[in-house]
Amino acid sequence: MSSSIVIVLFLNDGSTPAAVEFWVSATTLLLLARFTVGSIGPRFFSSRRLVAPVLRLLHMLNSYSLSYTLGLMKPAAASPTGGAAVSDLFQVWAVLIVIMQASARIGRPYRAKEMTLLDLLSSLWSADQLRTQTRPRLAVPLWLIWSVHALRVAWYHVSSSRAGEATPGNIKLVSDYMLTSHHTDGDASPATMQGYRYIVAGEEEQAEEVRAPGFTREMDLTTTGRPGSSNQRLLITVDKVWNQESSDRLLGAAADGDGRFKDVCLSFALYKLQRRRFFDFPIAEAAHPATRRLVSEALLEEGANGSYDRALRVTEVELSFLHDFFYSAHPVVFAGGFPCVRLLLSALMAASVLYLFHAVGDIPSSGTAVAAASREGKQKHVTITHGVLIAHCVIAVVLCRELVEAAIYVFSQWTKVRIICHYVKLKLQRRRRHGRIAMAVTEKLARIMFRIISRGRWDQRVIQYNLLTAALPGSRHPALARLYAGWPGIRAFIPRKVKLQSEVKRALFQSMKNLIDNIPSPVGVDHSDPWEPSSAWAQQMDSLLMSYFRNAFVDDDDADGSSSPPLIEDATADLRGETHKILVWHIATGLCHIKLLEEAGRPAAGVDDDLPAMTPPLTGDLAAAWPHLVAAVTLSNYCGYLATQALVPDNGLVAGNVLGAVLGEVRGALVGCTAAGEIRGRLGSLARDGSAGTTIAGMGARLSEELVSAYDDAGELWGRLARFWAGLLLHLSASTRSAKHKIYLQGRGELTTHLWLLLSHAGFLGKTSHGEQLLDPADLNNA
Repeated sequence: MSSSIVIVLFLNDGSTPAAVEFWVSATTLLLLARFTVGSIGPRFFSSRRLVAPVLRLLHMLNSYSLSYTLGLMKPAAASPTGGAAVSDLFQVWAVLIVIMQASARIGRPYRAKEMTLLDLLSSLWSADQLRTQTRPRLAVPLWLIWSVHALRVAWYHVSSSRAGEATPGNIKLVSDYMLTSHHTDGDASPATMQGYRYIVAGEEEQAEEVRAPGFTREMDLTTTGRPGSSNQRLLITVDKVWNQESSDRLLGAAADGDGRFKDVCLSFALYKLQRRRFFDFPIAEAAHPATRRLVSEALLEEGANGSYDRALRVTEVELSFLHDFFYSAHPVVFAGGFPCVRLLLSALMAASVLYLFHAVGDIPSSGTAVAAASREGKQKHVTITHGVLIAHCVIAVVLCRELVEAAIYVFSQWTKVRIICHYVKLKLQRRRRHGRIAMAVTEKLARIMFRIISRGRWDQRVIQYNLLTAALPGSRHPALARLYAGWPGIRAFIPRKVKLQSEVKRALFQSMKNLIDNIPSPVGVDHSDPWEPSSAWAQQMDSLLMSYFRNAFVDDDDADGSSSPPLIEDATADLRGETHKILVWHIATGLCHIKLLEEAGRPAAGVDDDLPAMTPPLTGDLAAAWPHLVAAVTLSNYCGYLATQALVPDNGLVAGNVLGAVLGEVRGALVGCTAAGEIRGRLGSLARDGSAGTTIAGMGARLSEELVSAYDDAGELWGRLARFWAGLLLHLSASTRSAKHKIYLQGRGELTTHLWLLLSHAGFLGKTSHGEQLLDPADLNNA
């Protein structure tokens, strides 16, 4: 029975009523699936290991199903039983699925290589069908659809070619602009943004000249190619966006008290600066004092209940711009300004499709046509029973796809920036005629857009991975336990997420502010490049990032400025790999957490006991330790997750091998262990075993005992651990290469990438060269 059904579905030009109709519907659904995965995949999935294979499979299925479906729709001879209706429906279906095939790519910029030979031949084939057999009533909408499609393809090629040529030049222009001293005043004010002349928009409209000996591209703001216009007014910078009257209805202090309208322009300006990290351009402003003040005094502004809302809001939007730069067509679409031509073509396509929806209604819904003779000389028949219904469904899918694509571009952060910049230009030009009307309309549009799109994509949730509970044999169903044992990184796909609590934010951003406050003054520059900070200053910055142990466990005496020795030694000081250090301290923190729960009369036994953000707070004498406990354990588990993803400075192969070996070692020590409360006793034996004490698990167990014995007060112990993990995460974020952060721009976003942005803007570039783009084989799986 099943074999006969398969034969019926794959029968070429047979007399079965489902053959052609089924394949038209299947091809349409496959094209819709490809469009959906290609457009939302990079936004919701951070790993290409899931999205890329699905896209490749859909691409293959699309190509084969399209070719097969078009082959089924051969010219049929008219017959008294409705052959003309069958031929008309063939033309409608052919044009629609060919157009969907060529328009299904939205995830990446449209390039010439994406218009395959099959797409081109399919378009020409559909045009030939229209030329030879189309009824007048259908000819008008079908030719309109095909013509708009041809115009759109031509426009996409032209616009993408221009944008492809302009993007590298724009990055170079911004980089050379930041090499000069006039981008930021020495006394720039982070509160009012006066003196911060970071470029937001308008640099492409400036006259340029290349100057020797460095052949830098510099903008000439004194001349312009436009009669009666001023280059100074065409160039929108951050200080111009903030330089508004307090009574301004959109950007004034009363209307925009929290700065959410203006901050989107700040995010866009910082995005333009951050692009240099991926292309080996110098970060010339890293040593500028105003650079660090922008982060410490403006962005790291503690909101209500320790929310640090502004820092996260600015970085969320900035990361959305970086995501679009690498994984969507937005930079190409908005390269020449707001995409009016593209949206006009989409509107024409939608109108033409609606016209076709009405015209198809006059075609008989069923009919039979005589197809060309087969190889055996037999005549075959093509029968259609629900042709008009299928046509209407395909038209509805095409229409929805057009509307969704237009909405993706219109309701985006890029549109918000364009609206605010246009508003600022209207204010600078001070036009009397129609100026007030235009500004009022722009103001209303801005408020609508900001109400629809309030923030970026990050939900402020972090994934938690606890190696101790992952290694516990009885903590999971046996099948899941075997799955986790074979592939530790599977937890990225079955994640446990917790909301980023205010205690965690406070620990992180206070540590970051302390780092910024201790940044040394530049001691000079290298003679080889007058714009680069000195190598001695860069080494001081790296040392400051790596001082997380000292900042947490070494106390400075206020009297003479000397420091007393720490009560414990850094057990990981001699370890070279960052993954090794993470796991040693992660195990020690987990064991200290288990002991604290035992002291509180709450022995760890459940699956979520390693997630303090999801459990009730402690009471009594241990209540003071609770905020620090939340911060330390949350950050420890998050760093454990980063090790599973190799999102650390180490080589991905090294990180994966170390994690697998340590997980096996801990699992071996916990054989027969049935509850989380037994972990501390089992691993304690490793700390006292001379041979096992040199392993990662043994070092972690011994470090846990040293911490507990050195600090009797739980509040002090967990306060120090919270500062340690905050400092370590900042070091990891700044030192992880840009190419790895680029991979995780996909998806909802990672906390470490937000921290990387803030540290970069404060001048912390890490030990890894910011232009290093090579990925190891483990990272290439995600790239």
